[in-house]
Amino acid sequence: MTGPDDVKAILSGLLHFGVNPGLERVGAVLAALEHPERGPFTIQVVGTNGKGSTACLLESILRKAGYRTGRYTSPHLSDVRERITLSGDLLPSAVFSDLVREVFALSSSLSVELTFFELLTVVAFLAFSRSGCNAVILEAGMGGRWDATTVCDPAVTLLTGVSLDHEEILGPGIERIFEEKVAVGRPGRPFVATLHDLALRRAFLERARTTGFLPVLSGRDFSSRWEGPESVETGSRLLHYRGRWGERGFSPALTATYQADNVAGAVAALEWSPLALSPGSIREGVQAATNPGRFETVSRSPITILDGAHNPEAMDRLLESLRDRFGSGATTGWVLAFHADKDWRKMLKAIASAAQRPGAFFFAHLRDEGQGPDPNALRGRSWASSKEMESFVGGIEKIEGVPVDRGAVPALLERALDWAREKDGRTLVVAGSLYLVGAVRPYFIPPAEGVLFSGNERDLPLTEGS
Repeated sequence: MTGPDDVKAILSGLLHFGVNPGLERVGAVLAALEHPERGPFTIQVVGTNGKGSTACLLESILRKAGYRTGRYTSPHLSDVRERITLSGDLLPSAVFSDLVREVFALSSSLSVELTFFELLTVVAFLAFSRSGCNAVILEAGMGGRWDATTVCDPAVTLLTGVSLDHEEILGPGIERIFEEKVAVGRPGRPFVATLHDLALRRAFLERARTTGFLPVLSGRDFSSRWEGPESVETGSRLLHYRGRWGERGFSPALTATYQADNVAGAVAALEWSPLALSPGSIREGVQAATNPGRFETVSRSPITILDGAHNPEAMDRLLESLRDRFGSGATTGWVLAFHADKDWRKMLKAIASAAQRPGAFFFAHLRDEGQGPDPNALRGRSWASSKEMESFVGGIEKIEGVPVDRGAVPALLERALDWAREKDGRTLVVAGSLYLVGAVRPYFIPPAEGVLFSGNERDLPLTEGS
């Protein structure tokens, strides 16, 4: 089998391995490739929320400064190739396919069973090395200590924050999750952290003392604040930043309230890096950086916003951004899907309690447990039942009478848009999972070229059974 089809078969097969933390498998394959991960200036980004936006900001700034950049992020929305960019561009399908086949063949010859994420991590390192990248941004997939990206040797590490998520893998409680993420700090290297919880701030400084990394902490070494709300006319918003190089103002393209922390963390990481960057390149990079599916307005008639909020902290941040943009008078319809292992009840309660009264709920049917060619492969990775979510919101007294609809994505989305068009001032928000955002976004913004492979490591392809 040749061409993209065998690549789809390779990646589909690896999806069934799930998540298997560890560095030895990736390390063995990279050693056989003579360590393509070594050499370029590298920043590793870890954290519960905000990693993707921060990685995009870092890459945009470095590209504006003249570096040949490589960026590795996850998950993707529509096409697996979104995870690996060279100077902002996706790898051509043929190049990506050849690299996947090469790495898969090598790992098979070594009797090393890489997971989906591990194989793509090796592909990214290989692509960056062969393309002559001199600045690489790596977003950890999960945790940090045993994440495949941690085989790198970063000049700077960046922690975007810590909250409850992936407890089934990282361990129960915020302290365990923090320990997994802060373990990536390297002795003698800057470790930039955006932390607001006082206990975690103290723990971060204590870990710096025992590990030897250089702590760069938000609120102490750098800070940011929005100067005002987003301009309705221009969509612009001013951000005030204070850091190692003094005070400055930015006008980011990423204007959600929660992006203030991400901009500040990215700028601080570069201020504490060994690179010499001009203020102009930083300003231009911040202004140019975008990240699809993160408080992204994809339609203005009706206003439709896509956001990958998938845990309670991220949902709270999304609700704050909606309040800042629309005030408390907006009526919001919600198109939602949650993985069953997320605290979706807490998120639905937060939506019900928000200043923007929920005007309607639209619960999307995605792939349920037991569907697909290998039912056992999906056990424990199912989506929360739309029937159960409908029953749950029906029991919240303060939103009694709010209509609820559910169904497959294409038809459900059309009904949600019809609802939003019925009255002026209605807003539609799609959230709960980046995979749902990835299924919905092509209806508004079609991919620029054919999709090579749409699957993610937690699901079979979204295009099947959506």
